[in-house]
Amino acid sequence: MLFFYLCLFFTTSLSAHGDLDLQIERISKRIEKEPHSANLHIKRGQLYANHNEPKKSEQDYLLARNLDQNLLITDLLLAQLFVDNNEARAALLHVNLFLKNYTNHSIALITRAKINQQMGQPDLCQKDLEKALSNLLEPNPSHFISIAEAVLLADDSNISEALSWLKKGEEKFGFDIVLKSKEVDLYVRTKQYENAILTIDTITEHFQRKEKWHFQKATIYEKAGEIDLAKIHYDATLEAINKLPKRIQMTSKIIKLEVQSLKRINVLSK
Repeated sequence: MLFFYLCLFFTTSLSAHGDLDLQIERISKRIEKEPHSANLHIKRGQLYANHNEPKKSEQDYLLARNLDQNLLITDLLLAQLFVDNNEARAALLHVNLFLKNYTNHSIALITRAKINQQMGQPDLCQKDLEKALSNLLEPNPSHFISIAEAVLLADDSNISEALSWLKKGEEKFGFDIVLKSKEVDLYVRTKQYENAILTIDTITEHFQRKEKWHFQKATIYEKAGEIDLAKIHYDATLEAINKLPKRIQMTSKIIKLEVQSLKRINVLSK
């Protein structure tokens, strides 16, 4: 039964393709006919949560729990609801109730990590994330980034450990643009500009379009005080843009990049 309700938990927001008001109306009519169905109350509670009606969602989850005292998934759902609405203490109470019965449940641990982050407990946040990662059957790059960020919340000078978690993610997934981009950010944050540039060079090997990466290298060289190299890469940004199809050149994102490059070249040339 836990697996069944977890499926509901993960798929409600994904399956809500139609109008939420209509879906809530339909399930409310079913509840009128089956008022003692805990399953229906949970489903409507999730729809209310997606509809940004947390109080109604909470009421349905509590009703479901009253209808079935063994329905422990309601504690996890309530914890998710409360943490999403910045009610960390209430969320912590419910997630701990759930974790008493499912000690190594990865989603619950990730939920509690988020709660601990809201409560200013980065050490506990990191601990829960690491434990969740060890139990996840299918981790993804974002989990490694979350742990890296938790490390820095605990100690913003501990860049080496944060980077080590990104490296672990890369060992598992190979090249991943999200992990690599975070790596660049950390190098820039600690003024390890040479490493940041080398990482961007690794990234560009995987992409045909280079304008974004030339621009980022230019900004890094500028921060490093390497003005000539910065100008070279702002120029390279413009050259890369000129090679793009006209329809892409006219997009707002590319126009903004072009304007920013021209402005920086003008400033640095004075």
